[in-house]
Amino acid sequence: RVIAIAGGSGSGKSTLAAALVASMGEDHAALLPIDAYYHDLAHLGSEEREAVNFDHPDAIEFERLAVDLTALRAGKAIAAPIYDFSRHTRASATRTVNSADIIVLEGVLAMADLATRALVDYLVFVDSSLDICLARRIVRDMAERGRSEASVIDFWESRAMPMFEQFVAPWREEADLVVSGERNSASEAAAINTWLATL
Repeated sequence: RVIAIAGGSGSGKSTLAAALVASMGEDHAALLPIDAYYHDLAHLGSEEREAVNFDHPDAIEFERLAVDLTALRAGKAIAAPIYDFSRHTRASATRTVNSADIIVLEGVLAMADLATRALVDYLVFVDSSLDICLARRIVRDMAERGRSEASVIDFWESRAMPMFEQFVAPWREEADLVVSGERNSASEAAAINTWLATL
């Protein structure tokens, strides 16, 4: 089964997804982050790369994601891409992801592509206040992606929030389960496991 974990940027999706996979064990669950599938922008100059809206579905290579997700559902291992967010390019190396009983597909845009959505069995939406989401994104992007606080706030207001409202927020009402991204991730993962056991 494929479980998509979606929600706003900085809502706690990645932390929860990692906790969920850890609670299940790597023999039973595999994690596939959608962020790994950003298009390789090595062919563009630095200014052109910065102009790309990474919160829009067009920034993701959903075609490859759908192929890889289909393979995982069929019990096959995949060579998932590795993305360098500081340079907006893909590494030459890949990461082997083995198939498992549960495939956890994690990302803001988990439900933004029709072909990918058709491969998802259940949607878990991670709900957090937008103030907390922004604060987390500032910390993450400054530490991991080399951005200034001002640029993170600009990206948030001009790109992240409009894209969230268009492509992400509507899925909260469609989700099979809504969890909090503000509570302890281990307890929320336990709640998901309890819910899965009832399906």
